[in-house]
This record gives sequence, C-alpha cells and structure tokens, in this order.
Amino acid sequence: MASPSADVAAERPFYDRHADAYDALISDPVEPWVVAVDESLRAAGFSTAQVLDAGCGTGRHAAALIERGHHVTLLDASEALITIARMRCPDAPAVVTDLCEPAISGAFDAVIARGVLNDLLTDDERADALNAFARLTRAGGVLVLDVREAAMSQQRADGIWRTAEVDLQDGSKLRFVSRPTWNDGRIVVEERYELASDHDETPEVNEFLFEMRPWTRDELQRRLSSAGYGCIEMRDGVGRRSPDRLLVTARH
Repeated sequence: MASPSADVAAERPFYDRHADAYDALISDPVEPWVVAVDESLRAAGFSTAQVLDAGCGTGRHAAALIERGHHVTLLDASEALITIARMRCPDAPAVVTDLCEPAISGAFDAVIARGVLNDLLTDDERADALNAFARLTRAGGVLVLDVREAAMSQQRADGIWRTAEVDLQDGSKLRFVSRPTWNDGRIVVEERYELASDHDETPEVNEFLFEMRPWTRDELQRRLSSAGYGCIEMRDGVGRRSPDRLLVTARH
C-alpha cells in the first residue's frame, strides 16, 4: 500500500497532468543547491559520488550533479516527473517508487532530497522516509536536505491569492492560481489550473487542495538522530526566492 504522500504525487496536477509546466513554475536557480551538495560530498571525501536523488522531480539538479562528475540515481513517486527526468538524464537509473518505502537497494555515498520532505504529513511517513534514507546511505555517507522551516513558513501562508502564467511548448497557456493558509502546523494550498489553447474555446480547469507540513529544527534533530545520522548541521536555505527554507546536512 502506498503512503499518502505517494498517492498525492499521482493525483496532484502539478506533479502529474501539468508536470510539463513544473520547471517554468518552480524557477529557482539550480546552481546554489548543486554547489552546496557538491561541497558536502567533497568535504566527506567523495569527489565522484554515487548519489540517490530522492524526489528528483524533473531532474534539473541531478543533471547538474552529473555534469560535475557524480553518478546519480533518480527516484520519485510521480511517473510524469520521472519521465521528464529520464529524458534529461538518459544514462541515470530511474525508479518510480514511494519515498517512504523505496523499491531500491544498495549503498549510496549520499542521499539528497530537495523540497519533497515537506509533502510528508504524518509522523510515520517522516520516520519511514528518513529510516529508508539511512538504510541506503553507506557508513560515512552524507545526507543533504532542503526543507521548509515552520516559523517562516507560517508567515508566508498569508491567505493571499497568487497567480502565475506560463507558455507551454505545445503552444497552450497555463494559468496557475494558488492561495496558502496556515492550519495547525500545515500549509494548506488551494490550487486552480486553467489550461487554454487556441483551438479550445473553454479552458481545461483542474482544482486541488494540497497540504505541506514544514519542519522545526528540533524535529529535524530528533528524527535524524533517531535514524542514525550525526554531525547534523542546519543553515538558511540556498538558491531559494523565499527565506523559509533550511539546508540540512548530516553524516551516517
């Protein structure tokens, strides 16, 4: 049985029906995150590392790590996003699987996860994912995470409607409207997707209610320690357009 977060990955239009708009809507620069990961790998003695990109999305960051000489395995719960990542990183192994119970084995020099852990809403999902990451990280290996920080995320969940419009490669236009609100430790996002093309008089509309659960530093410290990680460090996120992120590194 799939975890709730894996079910959402298959249902949310942003991860499925409109995966082709993902890179246009999430346009944070690639390089800062890739540099942070590369520096963490080299500091641990891995100049050429075997990296598991857990929640790889469309593979933008994986491709940049491959260009730096690392070997990356792609993992995501969204078939649509993995399809794009496979085209971007054609030589990289790629698996569609639940992050909480990944159908993959081996020992990696590093496991990295950018943004995706916010989609894990329950305590069980969070424990399962981090324990799985630990099982897949070799002794002395590295974990690098980008997560939403709770206090700053609460400030950004201001109930204001936001709109973004992108032109897609097939000539259609996607209008994405969203409103984030805060509810009992979670960000609840009302989403509306309006896809319009020249030959359709009426746009295709999809609506979705999406939730994220940001992390506190205390929870990160506790859960990572419980999973067997040490040397845990946290600092402000890198390469993000908003100040509500943490960059977390740890050693196994």
